[in-house]
Amino acid sequence: MPHLLRSTTSPRTTARPSKSSPDFRPQEYRHSPEIDPDLEPLRRQVSAIIDAILSDTKPEEAHVREKLRWHLANNPGQPEKALLNHLLSVSVEQEAS
Repeated sequence: MPHLLRSTTSPRTTARPSKSSPDFRPQEYRHSPEIDPDLEPLRRQVSAIIDAILSDTKPEEAHVREKLRWHLANNPGQPEKALLNHLLSVSVEQEAS
């Protein structure tokens, strides 16, 4: 299943994978001109973390991946905010149980 997260590297410096490539991802995250360039290193790290979570295949963790995808969809272009919101929601759920 393709991930909702695209790489934060510039499209001008990297070749896009073809749709048939296993590295192809939908263009959910697009850079906007008002984004602070100082966030790029953080976004690359966050993207790697999110990719690792979403690439996991353990069936018992499917609900975690689904919630993370929901946060990604609700924070387009801001993977750091999506991951933070996801971690906060998981923390609240754990405290409640």
